Order: sequence, then C-alpha cells, then structure tokens
Amino acid sequence: MDDTEKVGNSSCSDGVLLRMGLNDNKAGMQGLDKEKINKIIMEATKGSRFYENELKKDQQVNQRIEKMMQLKEKITTQQLLKAQLQVDKLVIELEQSRNLSSTIVHIDMDAFYAAVEMRDCPELKEKPVAVGSMSMLSTSNYHARRFGVRAAMPGFIAKKLCPHLTIVPLNFEKYGKVSKEVREILTEYDPNFMPMGLDEAYLNITEHLEERVRWPEDKRRFFFNTKNDTNMSAKSNEGGYSSPVLFEDNTPLMGNHPKQRDQSVENSVIFGTSAEEVVKEIRFRIEQKTQLTASAGIAPNVMLAKMCSDRNKPNGQCRISPERRAVLDFLRDLPIRKVPGIGKVTEKMLKALGIVTCSELYQQRALLSLLFSEASWRNFLDISLGLGSTHLEKDGERKSMSIERTFSEINTAEDQYSLCRELCRDLAQVLQKEGLKGKTVTLKLKNVNFEVKTRASTVLSSVSTEEEIFYVAKDLLGTEIDNIAPHPLRIRLMGVRVSGFLSEEEKKYHQKSIMSFLKSEKEIGFLRLQPGKSNEECFTKNSETSPRGSFFDKKRAARQLSRENLSPSETVGKQLFHDRKSSADFVKETKNVTELQNSNMSKIITCPVCFEEQSSNNLEELNRHIDDSCTEKFSQVISDKSHREKQLSNLSDIARNVCMKQCLFPKRISKDNEDHFEKTEHAEETSSCCSFEATEDSVLVCPVCNSKQKTTSLVSFNRHVDVCLNKGLIKELTEKKDFPSKTYNMENSNTVGEYAH
Repeated sequence: MDDTEKVGNSSCSDGVLLRMGLNDNKAGMQGLDKEKINKIIMEATKGSRFYENELKKDQQVNQRIEKMMQLKEKITTQQLLKAQLQVDKLVIELEQSRNLSSTIVHIDMDAFYAAVEMRDCPELKEKPVAVGSMSMLSTSNYHARRFGVRAAMPGFIAKKLCPHLTIVPLNFEKYGKVSKEVREILTEYDPNFMPMGLDEAYLNITEHLEERVRWPEDKRRFFFNTKNDTNMSAKSNEGGYSSPVLFEDNTPLMGNHPKQRDQSVENSVIFGTSAEEVVKEIRFRIEQKTQLTASAGIAPNVMLAKMCSDRNKPNGQCRISPERRAVLDFLRDLPIRKVPGIGKVTEKMLKALGIVTCSELYQQRALLSLLFSEASWRNFLDISLGLGSTHLEKDGERKSMSIERTFSEINTAEDQYSLCRELCRDLAQVLQKEGLKGKTVTLKLKNVNFEVKTRASTVLSSVSTEEEIFYVAKDLLGTEIDNIAPHPLRIRLMGVRVSGFLSEEEKKYHQKSIMSFLKSEKEIGFLRLQPGKSNEECFTKNSETSPRGSFFDKKRAARQLSRENLSPSETVGKQLFHDRKSSADFVKETKNVTELQNSNMSKIITCPVCFEEQSSNNLEELNRHIDDSCTEKFSQVISDKSHREKQLSNLSDIARNVCMKQCLFPKRISKDNEDHFEKTEHAEETSSCCSFEATEDSVLVCPVCNSKQKTTSLVSFNRHVDVCLNKGLIKELTEKKDFPSKTYNMENSNTVGEYAH
C-alpha cells in the first residue's frame, strides 16, 4: 500500500513538473541544467496555492489523457485504414492549395521590455534583469535566462533561481513610445502590417519586393550618424551598444568635393533587393533608431515565419525558401512545442501518443483524426504540412481588444473598482485611437487560488469611452463581489476586454432604428449608462432583468402621471418644466410610472403611419411595411395634389395651433383610461377650426407624443414630429429671443419649420 502511494505521489510530482518545470524551447535557454532548475522550482512552490492549482489542472489533463487512451484501445484496424484513406485524400487537396507565392516576415524584438530598461539604465546591461513583479514576470534578458528565469514565471520563483536578479517594474508608456518608433519603420515596407502586441509584427513584403527591383542604389542607401560617433562610442563603452544612430530625416547630401563624397560613401550602407536584404535593412534601421535589436523570420506563410524568427535569436534572421521540400525539411525535427498554438496541455496529450516532432505529427495523422475534434486534427495536419495563412488581419477585422494586469493580492472593493476603472481608461484610449467600438464587455478575474473566471455582458449601443466600458465592467465586478459576500473577493489578476466590434458598414449606418423606438428595452436588452449612479442603479443583472419601457413608453407614462394628478393647464406647465431637465433626471422621475405602465403595455408593435398592429418583431419586415404605408400615403397625396395645395396653408396653421397641445394630451395608454382619452380627442376635434375630416384608415400618429394627426400631408406631419423632438431646443431659442409666454406654442411651431425645412 505504501509503495502504491509513493508511485502515485511520484506520478503527480512528475505531472506537475511538466507544467511548472523549465521549458527550454524559449530562445536563450538551451544547454541549462534542467534537473537542478526544476528541483529549485519544486522546492519554491510546493505547498503554495500556485502549486495546488497546478496539481489540480494536471489531474484534469490526466483524466483527459486516460479517456483518450481508452478510446484509442477501442479503435480497430479497419477504422484506422478507413481514416487513413480519408485523411490522405484531404492531404492531396491541401497540397493542391499550397501557396508559396507570398513573402511573410515576422519581426520580434529581442527581450523587448528588458532591452528598453537596459538601454535607459546602462548599468543593468551586464546584470540578469527581469521586468514585472514578485507575482509575475513579463520578460527577462538573456543573462537571466541562463539561470532559468523566463517570462510568465512568478518573481519569487525567479529569485530562488537567481538571487541577484534585478526586477524592474513595468512601464508601458515607455514601451509604447519605442513600439511606435518601430512601427513607423515597418509601415514603409507594408502599410497593412499586423502588429501583435508591442514587440511583434507580421509584414507581407511581396509587393515591396516587386517595386524594390526597380529602385536605384541611392534609394537603398542608409547613412550612419557620424556627428554622434563620439557620444555613441562613450555610450557603447558604458552600455555595450556599438551601433550609431541612423540619420532618419537628415540624410547628408554628398558634396561635389571628392573627399567629402568618399567620406559619405564610407558612412553608408547599401542593401540589396532580395527578401533577406530587405529584412536586414529593416533590422538595421530599427537598431539605429531605437538602439534595440530585432530578430526576424522569412517564410511563405504566417505560421512558418513565426517559427523561423525564433531560430537565430537574438539579433538574427532565418528564411525558409518558398519550396515544398524546404518547408518539410524545416519541420522534420522541429519539436511540437515550438509550434504556435501548441501549449503544455496539448504537448502532454500528444506525448502520451508518442508524438514529439512535427514529422511524427504527420505520421500519426489517421490516429489523430479519430481521437481529436475535427478542428484540432485538421490543425495538426496543417502544421505537419507547413500550411498557414498568408492573409494579415487588419485592425478593422480584429475580433477583440483587451488589457489585463497581474498584481499582489487585492481584496477591498474600493481598490478593485479603482483598478477596474484604470483598466477601462487604458483600454478606451487604445480603442479610440484605433477607431473601434464594441458591444460586448468581458471582465476576467483570477483569484488567489489561481482560479480564472470570465463574465461578459452585451449591450445594444456600442461602447468605446472610459465611462461606457467602466459602467458595464463595474456591474460585472459587483456581481462577483456579491456572489461571495460577506467574504471578500481576493484577486491577483484583472482584465477587461471589448469585442463584437462594428464593421465599417455598421459604423456608417449606426443610428437608432425604428425598432429601437418601438420595442421595449426588455426585448432589445439595452443598458442605459448613467454616470454618477450606483452599481445597482446603473445595471440590472441578466438573470434578474426587469421590464423597462422604451423612450416613447416613458414619455407616455410620464404624461399619464401628470394627467392623473394635474389639471390641463397645470399639465402644460409641468411638461415645459420637464423639457428643461436633463435626460437622467427625467428617467429618474418616470421610472416608477414606466415600470407600472409596462405591465399594461401591449407587446404588439403599432405602425406609426397606418396605425395597424404588427405581430412581427422582425426589423426588416417592419421597415418594409412602413415604407409601403408611406408610399401609399404619398401616392394618395400626389393624386389629389390640387386639393392638397389648397388646404396646405390651413393644415400648417392647424399643426401650429394644436401641435403642443397634442403632444401633451396623447391618445389612450391602457384600457383603464381609454374612455378618458377618447373624450379628450373628441373635445379637440370639436374645438378645432379645422375642416379636415380624417378617417380611421388614413390617420397618421406621431411616434413621439402618440397623438393622431389630422392631416395626410407628410410635410405637416414631419413638422409636427420636428416640434416634438426639438421642444427643448425650441424653448431655449425662444427664451433667448424673449418671446412672450402666451405665444409660446405658435412661436415654437414657426421656429421648427425654419430649422427643419
């Protein structure tokens, strides 16, 4: 029994070691004493929350492997042969689609964050340096990597491996400035290059190579900055940088004097027209401008270029020729962990099947098709054949954008909300810079037990500003805090992501639709963001969403409340008072009435033109119906043009006389007060001097005030709607002109006519 327990414990330790131990596939980490480093890592972490979490994850992976091996045992020889034929047929199709015509370059800055810190603080140049915190490291220089210190390693473990390690805090503002300088160079070779974070980018230089062949030597010549040779020499002695700064803007002109011309030629470099020469030129210019080195990979597709750039790091480059045989030779002995997208979990599962290299991935293609999902095994097949994308995603095609921070434990709500706002602020700046707006906000949290949770919320209106993102993220954070109350939420990582970006077409036509006015907010899931409100006031949890009325529902409900409590004259004054209030105050005052009214409101949408009830909630069908109704009304008006022109002035006068009155006295809202509104409408009809008689099937109803319009003229109808929508502005303009209050209604109508038409 004791022996069995020892074997079990040993197996667990080995599994955790694979997860937490040294991964020597990273550049600069070859040839290390792996056993010694792993022993230190285990001693530093055993018994910690981090260790327990890794142990839990490893057990989950082991369960997946066990199920996979059980499935493998059930596979018959006949099934394997059938799968082999199917996969080989697919291989033939994939080979026919192989594209070797593009030249893709992957630029990867060497130990970027650490290199920037060493450049700005030369005394760190010969010391082991890491950037991050005791909780987590973002990167390490090559001196630190010789001790086993690498990115994504907790700082306290790194200190055990290298006691004299210098940990420098992150400074994203500084790194962003340097990254911008690098991107300014890259955009000259591919305006549509694809950045991957601050320190990586993909370029398609195919078109540049075609143009470059016709370039004269002077266009491919770059000069050294001889003016700063002395300064650079002193700096290189202190910091180890020997490359002078390139003249970016002030390229020296060669004079007529032979000696001056010779000196200029000696201080210049001419690059060739091949892909290798282009990449050398890019790396040279980056180093001259930033004093930082970059590595590069050149290949026919994105995946190969990424793997290629790691081959000769640091400060080197590698190219895979655009030939099928060259691609397969490169992949033959390449470890699967070197492939982008294959992490430690997938690596362990493949190793359980005896797959370690990319060539073995191809050899076991039939078995993989029976054990993994279609998406997974087809991805493995693409990898083994060296197939990848040649299309670089532009910013407009980006699926999401996020930002996250790792830190020591935060367990107070105040600090958590403060950090959340800070993340939203940083993310909003990037979104607005890129011109992106999204509809889904996701909050990511990692607690002190290293358990990760993500919560997302989708809103109707796209968000991009700090306030808009924060009020959604704040609600998600508040939900997590409430879920474990009265215990505090203890976290060590927080991230905010915005996704569901609007396309260029959606941005162009992004405006409120008819459906957004007519449907209740419960149906469209709209979240009204109100700065200054508490978490509970601003948001309603998805599982507890209460019905809320639309814009017009609230208008009607507010007028109904006024009608029940005030006389007609008092109602007019009350409405004008509301017009001067902010939208936030108005929503607050009508909230209770809206909730009451929603219980009585019909869910059937009513067409604002023909006043017929529409049972469909489909936006396209509703728009089509309204277009048909408007066309029909317009045709009727055209056929009776002479009669319409004769009554046009009368109709305009009528609209001006009764417009504000109609806005304040709508038709029925619920069955309970139906009789009251019918009396009101009848009184308005009898008291009016209008001779126009409207039939039920030709009545136009204002979608703002919900009152019937005694006209078939779209011009008059539009004027009335303008008045309703611009009452606040009209009031402001009339006050500035000191119009008498008793002529307020008439002046309002005239003013709107001037601005709207």
